[in-house]
Amino acid sequence: MPKMSRYKQSGFTLVELVMVIILLGVIGTFSSRFISDNVILYQTSVNQNERLNDARFVLNRMSKELDSAIAFSVVVNADGSCMSFVPFTAAGQYLGSVSGQSDVSLIMDKETRDLADPNSNDFAGQYISILTTDVNEFYSISAPSTLAEITLYEAVSGANPTQADVTLSSDLTRDSAVSRYFIAENKVQYCLTQVSGVMRLSRREASLDSLFGTSVLMVDNLTTDSSMSLTGATQFSNAMLALSFGFLLRDGSNIKFEHQVVMTNVP
Repeated sequence: MPKMSRYKQSGFTLVELVMVIILLGVIGTFSSRFISDNVILYQTSVNQNERLNDARFVLNRMSKELDSAIAFSVVVNADGSCMSFVPFTAAGQYLGSVSGQSDVSLIMDKETRDLADPNSNDFAGQYISILTTDVNEFYSISAPSTLAEITLYEAVSGANPTQADVTLSSDLTRDSAVSRYFIAENKVQYCLTQVSGVMRLSRREASLDSLFGTSVLMVDNLTTDSSMSLTGATQFSNAMLALSFGFLLRDGSNIKFEHQVVMTNVP
């Protein structure tokens, strides 16, 4: 009787296939979680860098502007949501007494004095401040006071390259103990406003004799406890502004910044 040939069949058993599927599923699950975690970590890192850049921009901008603020002009409202100040465009000492005077001789550095054509009336329309310690005088100008508008500016030619004469719209009411003056043109205001559960910081600017106009957004998505507080200047101390800003991240957490700016008071 002839023998039948038997061929050995090769392949995977059902059990082996099931085991492979299970292993691939486990590997895929852990791989996807690993990739997902790294994507989230990357997105968080990018978001943190964006918010750090926002913080750096805002705090540097405010610090730089406040470096030239007249110390007695800085004011923060009661709830810490708005801060206003007057930056000076020139400063120095004046000659003689200015109390009761509308014609004043100023000493200023030559570069400032000759900012443009010496006879171009550069500072006309700006205001001179002589020891203005009442903050209200900066934001509600009336005459006579320690603040007066410059109607005529003229650089003095001749032997003294640092002297300039100004004519004012009204008489000044007092002298500074060290004959100090500031010249200013504009006022600046930063405000925190709450919109849809988050805070926004905006900036606006106006001439000293005008009302504040439209604001420009500086940064948004701040925490609702963000605020500004002021330790006011006196004749013997500087003004100090404390900024407390929380920058919200996409995951709901926040980065908190506590920053202080000192406005030097020169009597």
